[in-house]
Amino acid sequence: MWCVKRTSLLLVLVLLLPVQAWAGFLAHGSTIEPERMKYEYYAFEADYALIGGMRAYGYGTYIPDSAYRRIYDERHDRFHGFGAAGNKTLTVDESLRRDVERVLGKTMRLDVGGYEERMLCYASSRPGDDTVVLFTLAHCPYDCSRVSEIQVRARKREVRVLKKCASVPGVSRDIATESGLRLGMTAKEVKAILGVPQHVQKGLQGTMWFYAASVGVYMSHDEAVRRGFPGIEHVTIPGTCAAPVPGFDKYIVLWLRQGRVSAWRVWLDWSL
Repeated sequence: MWCVKRTSLLLVLVLLLPVQAWAGFLAHGSTIEPERMKYEYYAFEADYALIGGMRAYGYGTYIPDSAYRRIYDERHDRFHGFGAAGNKTLTVDESLRRDVERVLGKTMRLDVGGYEERMLCYASSRPGDDTVVLFTLAHCPYDCSRVSEIQVRARKREVRVLKKCASVPGVSRDIATESGLRLGMTAKEVKAILGVPQHVQKGLQGTMWFYAASVGVYMSHDEAVRRGFPGIEHVTIPGTCAAPVPGFDKYIVLWLRQGRVSAWRVWLDWSL
């Protein structure tokens, strides 16, 4: 009976959420289940690459269906505008380190501390352009190939590792997500895309707006291979019809100064 109810619930949840929010998963045979706890607690790892970024942030919230639809829209994950001609796209949780370096050139991998991640940092070499982009590499120190986060910042002086960042023409203030997140947008424009923030907090680099949600992923073999997790198997626990399910938290954080976006990040954190 438990299995029947769970399957029915899963089908309802998938139908409730629009296809574009899950296209990358559903196209490869996986299914998604939002985690339905009344209160979710998120601890944001400190932004070690930033000046004064040795803090972690957390908050509790209930995630309604409308928030899932907004946060998990995969258009937030696709960052357009990279490259000297501004015509290249890099995508959170799909692009690999080699893709980043193919578009922006080689750079050193920075061990900035915290959560076993490594970063690639690129600063704009264009006159008058102060943009910096940080790419977090997942599964370090073992794999370090997949990009789990992309962060765009309008102020070089906020980045404490700036001297180690590659200076390239392929980064500019024109970088934006397919959903419309970009530097300089107003608070009203942010709310039109993401809704009212779940949590607001003052930070050293500006007022921070937080959005987050968690899901479980019933991952197909094709999807597991595509995302670099070929060893994942959903083996049923003896005596039950339940199998351990991997999943991830998705975070979108924006920094606002004088009512306009001065930086933002999109991060998918897998628990396998």
